[in-house]
Amino acid sequence: MSAEVQDIIDDLAELLGRPVSLEDRRWRLLAYSAYTDPGDRVRQASILARAAPPEVVEWLKGLDLPGADVLVDTAPNPEIGIGPRTCAPVRHGGVLLAFLWVIPGAAPLDDREREAVVGAAVAVAATLWRRRASAAEEHETVGRLLGALLDAEDPEERRAAADELRGRRGWDRDPGCVVAVATVAAGSGDEPADVGARAERRWHAGDLLWRQSADRLVVLVRTPSGYADGALAGTLARAGAGHAGEARSPSLLRARRARSDAEDALVVCAARPELGPTAAWSALGAWPLAARLWVADGRPPRPDLLGPLLSRRDGPELAAAVEATLERAGDVAAAAADLHVHRATLYRRLARAEEVTGLGLRRGDDVLRLGMALKAWRLAGSAPGGADGG
Repeated sequence: MSAEVQDIIDDLAELLGRPVSLEDRRWRLLAYSAYTDPGDRVRQASILARAAPPEVVEWLKGLDLPGADVLVDTAPNPEIGIGPRTCAPVRHGGVLLAFLWVIPGAAPLDDREREAVVGAAVAVAATLWRRRASAAEEHETVGRLLGALLDAEDPEERRAAADELRGRRGWDRDPGCVVAVATVAAGSGDEPADVGARAERRWHAGDLLWRQSADRLVVLVRTPSGYADGALAGTLARAGAGHAGEARSPSLLRARRARSDAEDALVVCAARPELGPTAAWSALGAWPLAARLWVADGRPPRPDLLGPLLSRRDGPELAAAVEATLERAGDVAAAAADLHVHRATLYRRLARAEEVTGLGLRRGDDVLRLGMALKAWRLAGSAPGGADGG
């Protein structure tokens, strides 16, 4: 919270000789005066947790404070350990921004003191609104710069955006960065912007810049020292993302490629639940490349290369045999163990697969094509509207 708001809280507490605090609309503590009453358990808990205790929140919800007039005196509630309070809803132009609280103690506030509380609420509202307007303007500018940096075809436009972004943030001449792309968790009711705002508050390793792009959230951070791949995507998941993929870039000027890699990682995460809801591009092996080829091909339910194989009744069984063998780099014994079949059985299935496809597992080019086609088939099996792999 800004020093100006804290000064208003401290000045009011000094004038009243009573504790004062400021909470946002979700009862999270924004600012508070000196803690001088160890007997007030609720205030102590709110300061320690930076939010009102759950039982207090439930009680406050029943008071309809958002619809209250200028001042509200709340009665004590011994069951939850809260004494009398005076609350001033903090509004600007009819928009509720926060709640200003005073603990009056044994003597209620007189008219002069109540007038001072109302005046402080007005001053806090003006300050919060200025900060909100300034933050909104800055976010709009950052969103425009991110759009140019990550989406523009013209290299000079991307370079200009990188230069302006560095200047506004005071970043190094050419910092490395991490780019993530995320979708919102199904059924959450959130918008990508909600996830972005929460992630921004939770990211403690420097600036987190974000913009909403259609139904996606696109995020960029400067790479922190000792960064562990997947940390940004994990933060997005905790902030409400359903799936998130991330990728590193050695510089802002190459962030556009990282955004593309992050999109590929997102496709993989969304299509293959066993790989996790979030992932770094670097941890997914060949899956992101397969995802890029599959998407470029229009997300077919089954690749043309595998059509003759998968049209057979035993096609999925043969495809799984090839897949397991490729995963084991041609080690048939290990692949047979993975499939829980005898080696002779696996050899027969591989021979049939080669016969049907006309491809050989001893030819490098054929192995590469089969590997990508099988991964595309697996991606299609979990894609919305795709086949079940059979």
